[in-house]
Amino acid sequence: MRRFFLPSLVTVMFLLESIIVQFFPYPLFDVYLLVPRILLILIVFITIFIGQAEGMTYGFIFGLLYDVAYTELLGAYAFAFALVAYLIAKAMNVFHKNAWTASFFAIVAIACVEWYAYVIQLVISRTTMPVPTFLQSRFLPTLFIHTIVILVIAYPLKQLLLKWCEKRDESSPV
Repeated sequence: MRRFFLPSLVTVMFLLESIIVQFFPYPLFDVYLLVPRILLILIVFITIFIGQAEGMTYGFIFGLLYDVAYTELLGAYAFAFALVAYLIAKAMNVFHKNAWTASFFAIVAIACVEWYAYVIQLVISRTTMPVPTFLQSRFLPTLFIHTIVILVIAYPLKQLLLKWCEKRDESSPV
């Protein structure tokens, strides 16, 4: 049962990203383009507290699913999520593993993925949104709401992943 916990958790977060939009009032999405990035937050925490291989694997697989479900450009999010996991794993060789560091890297990852998605859409001419409009209506509101979400879930998510990792290590044969 423990082996299915992490894939189930990531799958639920993937599904929750599309469902959570329904809980916000419509006028909010009329003014601001809030993009849920709960899956990316989870991938960052998995990379930091469980390991690089798991973070990159879930990043690539669910990034590809994200591409199939939400975009017309296959591989963009698969590459971005896996790259974010890789870079964070390398950065964690220098930084301590704690909830504050994970929160900081999750916010940085969201900022990088938002810019990456915007630039990709700009390059292939899928958007004509100017940079100031992007900053005001999408980038800053998305960072703001995710900063609040991360501050609320960082410590419980860290504890959950560490507890799962500890139980996994106890039950694995040596």
